[in-house]
Amino acid sequence: MRLRSHQDPTRAATRATVERPLRTIYISYFGATKHLCQTQVLPYLKELAREGIDVTLLSFEEPLEDREHEQREIARLRGELVAAGIDWHPLRYHKRPSLPAKIYDVVIGTIYAAHLARKKGIHVVHARNHIPAVMALALQAVLPIKLLFDMRGVMAEEYVDAGLWKQGGLPYRLTKWVESTVFRRADAIVMLTHRIERVLRASSPDLGATAAPIEIIPCCVELDRYRGLDRAAVRRRLGLANQTVMVYSGSLGGWYLTQEMADLFAAGRALIDRLHFLVLTQSPKGIIAEALQRRGIPERCYTILTVPPDAMPEHLAAADFGISLIRPCYSKLSSCPTKIGEYLASGLPILSSAGIGDIDELVQQEGVGVLIERFDAPSYRRALEEMRTLLGNGPAIQSRCRGAAEHYFSMDRVGREGYLRVYRHLGWRDGKDPA
Repeated sequence: MRLRSHQDPTRAATRATVERPLRTIYISYFGATKHLCQTQVLPYLKELAREGIDVTLLSFEEPLEDREHEQREIARLRGELVAAGIDWHPLRYHKRPSLPAKIYDVVIGTIYAAHLARKKGIHVVHARNHIPAVMALALQAVLPIKLLFDMRGVMAEEYVDAGLWKQGGLPYRLTKWVESTVFRRADAIVMLTHRIERVLRASSPDLGATAAPIEIIPCCVELDRYRGLDRAAVRRRLGLANQTVMVYSGSLGGWYLTQEMADLFAAGRALIDRLHFLVLTQSPKGIIAEALQRRGIPERCYTILTVPPDAMPEHLAAADFGISLIRPCYSKLSSCPTKIGEYLASGLPILSSAGIGDIDELVQQEGVGVLIERFDAPSYRRALEEMRTLLGNGPAIQSRCRGAAEHYFSMDRVGREGYLRVYRHLGWRDGKDPA
């Protein structure tokens, strides 16, 4: 007679747990269909999924005017994410009236995220900035779930610096309360710059006292997309073969100083032979075109293009140096403009306003650009003369810029490895059990 084997239920449960991958839900109050999300969120999530982490994405999508285009884009992106092993759940983003709309989105997002967390046995809620952090705090209050706060900036100060909130007003105080609470309760924290970490550790008792690890992960780029491009062919196609090309990529207006860009270019025309301004933007072209026209700059001296994200690398390859003029203020200590990594990956030295994130240290230590301390004619002339000298180094400066991109902004070596370190702390073990 054969004896029936008796299995210890505790050991069986332990084995079952070991075989389960760590499951995370990433909450973004920014649409997955947006360029920023496709360059600064999805590549990271794909890497996590590739490593065996079970990734669920909950995003809030702003409706497009062209509904057919919206449906096609959502279908395309859904297929891409399914192929990457990411379970995507888009919710509708509501914009107006501002505060009630945000409250509504937070309530709906929390309920839906709780449903997904219970259904899928989520171990980690990965909150991208402050509004998702509110949902994450609510989930953590009712579920045994770890909290990763991915801090993309100091939100309260950004609204104050933009003139939208008053410092000390109710929205400001509520946001700072959320920030302090999540500093206390987070199991891990990600920030964009070393500079804001130093400032907040000194000024925020909750962050200063936290035992949670803080990982600095800047806005990285997929370097392979910027290699092996035919610069000469792109320049010929754009009619820039004999020009020195100053490029700007990104949004216009707001934090990005359009009038100052026009002043800089006007000053540059007197200092750098055959200087041409290439503007790559999704913003209305008239914003920069009108600024240039008011300074008497002929249309033949500039090119303004609306470029899809996948075509950005080849267009940057046509340039000689890139510019990033942002109004410096407290909130910009936490900023890491994506364009900086893209310029360097393209071999372009950068001309940047000082006081933005970690850019000052990068430029000074690596010799990959020039800083503008003031927005006036003497400062523009000095910066442009220094840039002219850098460009005289030819292949050497291009190689130095690409080396800096590899060291500081590589999606693989910096971004991927940084997030994997965070997830190891949260329990990930090579795709196996959450400890």
